[in-house]
Amino acid sequence: MIKVLIPKDQDFNYKQNKKLYKKYRKEIGDKREFREIVDEKNAFFFSFYDDEQYIGFIYFYYENDKLFVNACANRHTHNTNIECFKKTFEWFSCDIYARSNHKTAIYCLYKLGFKKLKDGLYIYERS
Repeated sequence: MIKVLIPKDQDFNYKQNKKLYKKYRKEIGDKREFREIVDEKNAFFFSFYDDEQYIGFIYFYYENDKLFVNACANRHTHNTNIECFKKTFEWFSCDIYARSNHKTAIYCLYKLGFKKLKDGLYIYERS
C-alpha cells in the first residue's frame, strides 16, 4: 500500500527526504536548497512509502506560469516510482513539464507519456 506524506504531516521525515535530495541533487539539476523546495509557497512536495519502506519524493513547482515536476527515488524502486508519478498526475489538470538530461529520468518520463520539446525539456500534455 502506497502512503503519501506532505511536509505538514506529523510523520513527515524531513531528514530522510533531505538526505535523498542531497545525494541526487546534481542529477536532478535543482540548484535550490532543500528547505526552499519544501517551504516554497508555489510548490507541492510529496514523500512516498510502500509498506513503510521509503521510496522517494516528487515535487511540483511553478515556473513562468507552467507546472514543472521533479523527483528523486531510491534505487530499485523504479516500478513503484512510476505508479507514484501516475497517481500525482491525477491531482493536476494542466500540462506538466519536466527538465532532465539524466538518461534514467528521461526513460521514466517517456514511460509516463512525456514528449520531448527540445533538449532537456519534456511535456506531459493533457488532452
